[in-house]
Order: sequence, then structure tokens, then C-alpha cells
Amino acid sequence: MDPLIFLVGYITPYIAFFTLIFGLIYRVARWLSIPVPFRFPVAPAPITYTGVLKRMSLEFFAFRSLLKGNKKLWIGGYVFHVALAITLVSHIINVYFHDLWSIIGYGWYEAVLYSGIFFLAALAFLFVRRIVLPNVRYISKVSDYIILILLISIVFLGVYMRSFGLVDMASVSSYMYSLLTFNPIPPPENLWFLTHFVLAQALFIYIPFSKVSHLIGWILSTTRNMRNITRWRRHVNPWDYPVEVITWDEYYHKFKDELEAIGPGGERR
Repeated sequence: MDPLIFLVGYITPYIAFFTLIFGLIYRVARWLSIPVPFRFPVAPAPITYTGVLKRMSLEFFAFRSLLKGNKKLWIGGYVFHVALAITLVSHIINVYFHDLWSIIGYGWYEAVLYSGIFFLAALAFLFVRRIVLPNVRYISKVSDYIILILLISIVFLGVYMRSFGLVDMASVSSYMYSLLTFNPIPPPENLWFLTHFVLAQALFIYIPFSKVSHLIGWILSTTRNMRNITRWRRHVNPWDYPVEVITWDEYYHKFKDELEAIGPGGERR
């Protein structure tokens, strides 16, 4: 077997997978360790757990805040995330239930193909937007362009292979399933698939260290997941350590002489 094929087919997939898993665990642990000294949910905020669940659900499924703020960006972002979800589901079906296509019909298979085209169009829109709009270009970093180019390359290769049948899906499914069972078989020696696969591995490695992991950060965001009950319940920070406190009377008696020596203008008498 070619050493390069062995590397990208047997070694780097596990490096990418475990980097993704442990990288996300590390980021979540860091986020959870950040102190929350007081409640600061973005108003108008709910006061019940049901209200918080409703708010989070609307944000997750409808991107309500983005819709209110920028409708054009909402269209591109929403299409992007819906197409991404369809792509992930289709890949899971291809790996675990590749025989399911014959049951649910190839109409769904064609829908996945069209979703990939919309996926690519949404990515192109987001990329062009960063270049064309001066205010967005000003705040954009190199990493913002890198992740978009990487995603565009991955999606383009996937759509291209699916459109023209350039790869045997059964062999790909068997190979991916063998990786998940930790009993890998030789990967399909197809240049299109291997390029697509290597870029996907690069994305897996990059996710824990980039903005792409914002979904988990959003779920843990205290501006969204906290109730607005500050007025009638004191928020106790679980990270606070006990400190010695004194009342004003105790403070006055302790520093009585110094306080009486200070005049009205703050100058010592």
C-alpha cells in the first residue's frame, strides 16, 4: 500500500477525530470554569425555565436574533446551517444505514444533492459578503477566510462527486464504517474522495480552535440561558470563596480616629 494512502486512510482519521472530541471537551471545561458573578441575561429575558427553553429553541431553530438584526445575513446563515444539518444526517445514513436509500427512495437522495448546491451557494454568499462589505471586511480575520475556503472546497468536492457519480458510495460507506468500528480496511483509492476526506479531517482538527464551535458556546452563554430574576433572588456565584466582611458601624469604630481627622473637603485637619 502507498505510504501516503496508509497515512490518510489509517492514521490521520483517528488523529482528527480525537482532536475534535477532546478539543471540544477542553473548550467546554474552560467555558464552564468561568465565574458568573451576577445575572446578565439580554433583555427582554424570561423569568421562568419554560420561557428560557422557548427562547433558546427559537434561537436554535429560527435564529430569531439574527432575523431581527440582519435579514439578508439571516437568509444566508439559515440556509447554510439547514444545509449543513441535512449533509450531516445524509452522511450518517451513508455510513450506518446505506441500504436505507432503497427504502426511503432516491427522491431523498436527490434532495440531499440539491441541499449541497444550496450549501455551496450560502457559503459563496458569506464569502463574498466578507469581501464586498467594508464594515465586515474591516473586522474579518485571516481565519474567517480560511474556514470559508475550507468549507467551500469540501462541499464543492462532495457535490461534484455526488452529481457525476465519481465514487462508489458502497465502498466509501464500508470504509467509514470500518473506521468507526476501529477495524479499518483500505480506503477507496479515488483522488476525489481522498481529497475530500483529507480536507474534512483538516476541518475536524480546526473546529475546536475556531469560531465553528460557537454552537456549544452559545448554549452555555449566560446572556441567553439565565432567567431574569435578579430583582427578587440574589445570585450566588458558586466560584466565590469566603471573604471576611464588616458592617459600616464596625468599619467606623475601627477607623474612627482617621475618619474624624478628615475634613469635609477630604483634607486632613
